[in-house]
This record gives sequence, C-alpha cells and structure tokens, in this order.
Amino acid sequence: MSELTGYRLGIAVDGNEVAGALVDGHGNIDAVTTRRLTGGRTPDEALTAVLDPLLAQLDGRGTVTDVDRVLFAITELDDLVVAPDARPDQTSAWTGGHGPVAVVRLGAATTAVPPLALWPPEFRDRAVFAATTVTGGARLEGTDLEPLDEAGLAAFARSVRGRVEAVAITGVFATLTPDHELAAAAVLERELGGTVRIVLSHEIGGNGLLERENATVLQAVMTPPAGRDAARLQDVMTAHGLGHAEVFFARNDGTIMAIDYAATHPLALYGGAAAATVRGAALLAGEQDALVALTRADGTAPAICAVTAGLPRLTSGHTTIAGVPTSLRLVARVPVRPRAEGPYDSWTLTEAIDRAKTAPGDLPLLLGGPGADDLAAILPPHLPGTVSVRCPPWAHAAAAVGVATAPVGGEASRVMAVHGDNDVTREAVHEAARAAAVHAGADPRYARAKLVEETPLSYLAEPAVALLARAEGPPRSGMAGRRASTTPLLGERNGV
Repeated sequence: MSELTGYRLGIAVDGNEVAGALVDGHGNIDAVTTRRLTGGRTPDEALTAVLDPLLAQLDGRGTVTDVDRVLFAITELDDLVVAPDARPDQTSAWTGGHGPVAVVRLGAATTAVPPLALWPPEFRDRAVFAATTVTGGARLEGTDLEPLDEAGLAAFARSVRGRVEAVAITGVFATLTPDHELAAAAVLERELGGTVRIVLSHEIGGNGLLERENATVLQAVMTPPAGRDAARLQDVMTAHGLGHAEVFFARNDGTIMAIDYAATHPLALYGGAAAATVRGAALLAGEQDALVALTRADGTAPAICAVTAGLPRLTSGHTTIAGVPTSLRLVARVPVRPRAEGPYDSWTLTEAIDRAKTAPGDLPLLLGGPGADDLAAILPPHLPGTVSVRCPPWAHAAAAVGVATAPVGGEASRVMAVHGDNDVTREAVHEAARAAAVHAGADPRYARAKLVEETPLSYLAEPAVALLARAEGPPRSGMAGRRASTTPLLGERNGV
C-alpha cells in the first residue's frame, strides 16, 4: 500500500440491501460485494456486512488500516427528509428526531407573503416554534434595503430562548450581500448562546426569497439531529477500526461531502443515493451520455435519470420537499408510473424514457441499483428511444461505486449587475465555489472551479444576471492516505 493514497470504501444502503465497493488511490475498483441486512438498518450493520468480505477479496493487498475514506449513500435518508416522523422504527436508526426551530426574515417590505406561507400547516406547526420578520436585507446593487433591526432581533431571541434548537435566518438578496444575515447571526448567538444552531440562507443559495427561505428552514429543522448522528457514526467507525478514516456522504448533485459538512448541511443528503447510483452506473458502463433506470430490490424501476458528460442532470427551477417549495437543485428523477393491472413493464419505462431525455436522439438505457439484474432479465435488449438496454457489471452496487469514486463538490451563486466590474465578480464567485468545495471536504491542493452558469434575470428593474459557479476536488484523505503523499491523488490524475 505504500504507493497508494489509501482505499476508498463506498457503502450503499437501500432498504435491507447493502452494497460495498473498494476503490484504490488510482481509481481502480478492486472489490465489490452485496449483502442483505438481517438486523437493523444502521451504519454499524452496514459496515459489519461489507467490510470483511471486501477486504478478503484483496488477498492480503490491504487491511482495514489502509482504508482512509468511508463514503455512504443511503436511500432511506430521502424518506427521513421528506417525513422525518413518519416511520419511527426506522427514524430511530438514523436520526435522533428533531425539535422545533425559530424563523427570522430580514426584510419588512416583504410581508405580503409572510414566512412559511407555502408550507403544509401540519408540518409547519410541528417543525416551527415561532417566526418573525424584522427590517433588514439588501438591494440588488448591494446597499441596505432597510436598516437592520438589532433590537427586534434581540427581543425575539429572548422570547424563544430555551425553546428551540436552531434558528433559520433569511435576508432579501442575501446571496448578493450577506452582511445583514451575518450581523443578525451575531445578535442571536449573543442572546441564545453557542448551543443553538444558526442557519443562514446565503450559504444555501438560490435567488427566489421564498424558496431560499423554505430550504433554510428545512435545513435548520434537520441540523440538530444530524449533529447527533455524526457523533454516533464516529463512534461506530472507531469500533470497526476505522477511526483514522475520513467519512463522507453522497450529495444531491452527484458529488460527496465530509461528515462535518453534512452535519451542518443535511438537506444536501436528499437525493444523494440516487445521484450516486446514476454516477456509478455511467462509470461502470463507460458512458458519458445515457439514461439510468434506478432499480429497487424488488426488481422495479421507480425512476429514470439522465446523465450528461458523465454527470447527473439536475432539476431546474423549484424542487418540492415534504410539500414545501425550495430552491434546492438535485438529480432530476422522472417517475415511472406502473400500470394499475401490473408491475413496471416496457411500456411504462418507454414513457418515462421519453420524458427524461433532453434531446430527440436515442441514448443507452443503463440499469443501476439492487434490482438491476432482475429487471434486466425481463426487459428486451432495446426499447423505443434507446440504442440499447444494458446492465453493466456490478450494476447492483452502482451507488457504492458512484459514491466511492465521486469528487467533493461546492458551489456559489451571485447576482451581478450587467453594468459592473464583471471580471472581478466572476473571479469572486469562482473562488467562493472553490472555498465551498474545500469546506465540504475537498483536498485544498486540487479543488478547482469547474463550471459557471450565467442566467439573465428578467424580472428586475436593472439588467442583471445570476452567476452559478461549481467546483470539485478529490476528498481529503485520512491517515492512511497521508502516509503516502508522494503519489498524485485520484482527482489530480483526472485533471480536477
């Protein structure tokens, strides 16, 4: 192992099915296994099921001490994001439950639509203890929309002290000028103490005030239990001899994030397992542009996703989570609607294939997930709209492969006036995206900005564009990788 940077251990959990993949420092898939969980669906059970069988396949070429990154893709986390209290038997395995949060909006001029107006009432009443709107926020050009009402913030903080675990703060145009959000956070921290989590909307992104606010509140709801989960998982890692390894989770855009970042940004877990499956299936099939059928253990394929340039296609516009419209972008899943009289068949897949494609040309349809082999056995080699139907090797472990080979991602957004110092603004958003990737767990030596989108904003009085920059880098390594720092990392070899 002296010539490698350490193994990455990818683990995917989908119901009772768990898959594992070991990837070496050069990106080679050295071992794959799948198992059925007979006990609880917990990280401890998942590690127990796959760790020793995978190491046995190495024939003495590595031990548990050579695993320096452990990466999880957990389908069940989607259900917990959507309805965290719906299944208490499973919730207890992955989360400690959540308490109510407080909500602060900075911008008294926006009260025509108050905070949480678009939430389902039952969910809102369960998740939110209190909400307020005070003066504050920014204008497009960066000046103050209104003076920040620090006295009002302090009074609100005192009214919720001891009753909430987290506070969500959203300011008008905070993604352009976050000064008022940062100042408001300082006031709340001073009044509430350091144990209450403060979640700021400019760290989540998105230009629409209501959708960005909703995502910020959802993040605040999830953050306290996510922190408790992270602490328990570190204990599990130590118990399995992996206390030296860095832990990562699949993110909703097909990248990964370190456990410390996931603990404070748990909303990014939503859709992470699906994105890892899409990335893994494309990698295993050697395809850059394709469609991927996400399969379940029962052989059904509830959704079709598109892959472009090896990356999952993300949603555009709004995303609804638990009935709440948000600004979150995640892997676009086109549902496959089974016929009432039978299971998923060629006709229902063809309809979803047509809706998942972004161009008229035919594409390969790849199968990924624990039911890939079963579905491949009943499908023809071609379906309308496809050039072929393929079940690549290790398709049943596509999510484990996808999360084990994924880079760490980060993004940043800014609103830029058309008549401004555009080069400086673009450089700033590039650097902010790179910093976000490093914060999420990327090795700072190799994190680079990968993509910038510029979208004209037509609803503003002054011409402006929304900038979105993305950055990627290889995940930082645990102690096994640090022992062998002379060999280029996986991301460097791939030009990240």
